[in-house]
Amino acid sequence: MTTRISRLWQPGNPQNRVFFPDFWLKVVETPKVGYKRLPKNAAKFEIDQRMSRTDVREYLEKIYKLPVRDVRIENKLGDITWNAPLDKEKRRAIWKDDDRKFAYVYFAKEIEFNYPVIFTETDEVTEDLEKMKKFLAEDHNNEKFVNRDRAGIGNFFGV
Repeated sequence: MTTRISRLWQPGNPQNRVFFPDFWLKVVETPKVGYKRLPKNAAKFEIDQRMSRTDVREYLEKIYKLPVRDVRIENKLGDITWNAPLDKEKRRAIWKDDDRKFAYVYFAKEIEFNYPVIFTETDEVTEDLEKMKKFLAEDHNNEKFVNRDRAGIGNFFGV
């Protein structure tokens, strides 16, 4: 199921190559609390529109060798931008975002899925942030004296 067309095989040619499918999966972070949270052995993926639940299962089992127990799919319609949102009779659609498809994958009970942390904050970054916050806090001291000599004019006609 690939859009890449393999060459016609003839005797003497090298063997045909097998490519990955044109499908894609993207891990989506889910909330830790609330009614949208998932159990520890589940993950949420945004998937290609053409994929079915069997495609997702085989993709994860054969390529990544994960023990998939169940796959559920959710189709989410894209948001529609209307020219007159309140006028229900005469409004027309100006733009519609692309539809999205999500797969909720449940693994075997002994598997615990954690969303990967790629970018971690180092001590240097936190120190730099603290320095910037102090600098910005000190910078606001001058605002008290800006319009002191303009009595009665107000802040609308500011400097």
